[in-house]
Amino acid sequence: MMKILRFFIIFIFCTLTAPLLQAQMSFRLKSAPADLNVYFNDVLIKPVSIAGTIREYRIATAGTLRFSAPGYNSIEWNSAQLPVRKGQVDIKLENEKGILRYIGEYKTGSQPKSAYFSPDGRRLFVPLLNEKGIDVFRVIGQSLQYEKRLEPGNKKGFVEALIDERRREVWFSNLEEHKVYIYNLDTLDFISSYSTGGNFPKVIAQSPDGALTVVSNWISMDISVFDSDTKKLLRRIPVGGTPRGMAFSPDSSTMYTAIYDEATIAVVDMKTNKVIKRWRFHEGEGAARHIICRGDKLYVSDMFRGTVNILNAATGALLKSTRVGYNINTIVISPDGKYIFASSRGKNNPVDYTVPGPDFGAVYMLNAQDLTLIEKVWGRNQPTGLAVSPDGKLLVFTDFLDANLELYAIGN
Repeated sequence: MMKILRFFIIFIFCTLTAPLLQAQMSFRLKSAPADLNVYFNDVLIKPVSIAGTIREYRIATAGTLRFSAPGYNSIEWNSAQLPVRKGQVDIKLENEKGILRYIGEYKTGSQPKSAYFSPDGRRLFVPLLNEKGIDVFRVIGQSLQYEKRLEPGNKKGFVEALIDERRREVWFSNLEEHKVYIYNLDTLDFISSYSTGGNFPKVIAQSPDGALTVVSNWISMDISVFDSDTKKLLRRIPVGGTPRGMAFSPDSSTMYTAIYDEATIAVVDMKTNKVIKRWRFHEGEGAARHIICRGDKLYVSDMFRGTVNILNAATGALLKSTRVGYNINTIVISPDGKYIFASSRGKNNPVDYTVPGPDFGAVYMLNAQDLTLIEKVWGRNQPTGLAVSPDGKLLVFTDFLDANLELYAIGN
């Protein structure tokens, strides 16, 4: 009799508690900011475990989750609809106030490496490192619409682009094929492709007079120089290190090359086609990456130090250096020259940088005169490519490891 009674009690207990057990859920949270608050049915809840920046939560019943932090707009999710992927939820909050206003996000192909607006602001080109092509979006007001994918090559590895408005062309570099591909800017028809003669081409730049188009070759450590009209490869200029970003002086006589092995700018005389100066703007380790020439100043990003730097374009003297964030990647300047935007990829995963790291990256808006911080917005996993529309009203950046594109409006 006692055995029957015990069985009956256990059966009733399991029957009554089963729905509660089935409704219980747990999830890991990766967030920006990392210390945001989590509310469940308007009650602040604490994580059951913390591993670095990843927190684990457990909730007992269905309800509403709210993620909030001072200075940010809150996000609410019904727990049953929470976007859990492989047991983890990624949440980023947008600023409550500021110049940069979040518009939306758009999916891209794998590993979107960079982003470029067309001169009229009606298209956006996104080269894909882990795909055989370039995604093209239409800009419609303050939104994007996927148009098509350009697939010119047989291999993955599209990195950067250059838009030649004079000739109505857009150039794309492919590091696996060691080539540049050229398309008609208006019709998106394929025109031609050319070998750079070097190994692992990346950044493409053009002299202000339009006569020369140059491509930096990562592994062969040189710069390929093309005649912009004939597309003839004129020469390759060794720069004594790994070249990344390039920029010309306003008169086209000088080319400045960021040397990724160190915090150095190689100054190339375009008449003699030789490096005539090497400006080291920091002692010790460094990784000069992108470079902008604006008037008498050079703006240079240093990925290793996480800095943005201003140099005198005539002497190489360091005028200003500001630590911005981890792994500063791309820098662009607003059309009016007032702002520098810098993408920070965040901390790398200690095992492999192509795996999401412990935190999200961000994009920073800086005063171009003194590099003071104006505003910061969170990205997702490794914000990398970065572009400002020609009218200065839109900012776009790529989340490299998320196959994602984020769009913001730039206010006054």
